[in-house]
Amino acid sequence: MSEPQAVETLCLPSSLDQLEQIDQVVERMAREMGFAEEVRSDLGICVTEAAGNAIVHAHGERAEIPVEICIERYADHMQISVRDHGPGFYSQEIPDPTLPENLLKDHGRGLHLIRALMDHVEIRRLPDGMQIIMIKKLPLAS
Repeated sequence: MSEPQAVETLCLPSSLDQLEQIDQVVERMAREMGFAEEVRSDLGICVTEAAGNAIVHAHGERAEIPVEICIERYADHMQISVRDHGPGFYSQEIPDPTLPENLLKDHGRGLHLIRALMDHVEIRRLPDGMQIIMIKKLPLAS
């Protein structure tokens, strides 16, 4: 695999107030790459959803526990990873939000949405937390 052309790393307190800063960095890097506005919006949704999950579910909004975001820009794709230090989960145990019994719930759609909007999603259990890696490919020029 090639080396990234640019890397931006953020290590931020677990506060939902940080989501705007994370979104701004992803937006800037995606714009520099030439992603269309709609795709930049999708990237923002995915990174704020993943970071919000880490902040709320993994860290319980305890600001002293950092959430780590790494945005890597390659020639043909952007890779975003969000790392937490929570107890972890098994992604296969998350209920399918499209099942009738889950349709009216006001939560539980984040990973489903991320998987729908990104080209590749990998969830890793680590010894001291979780990491989600999301990849969005730059469309080929026509």
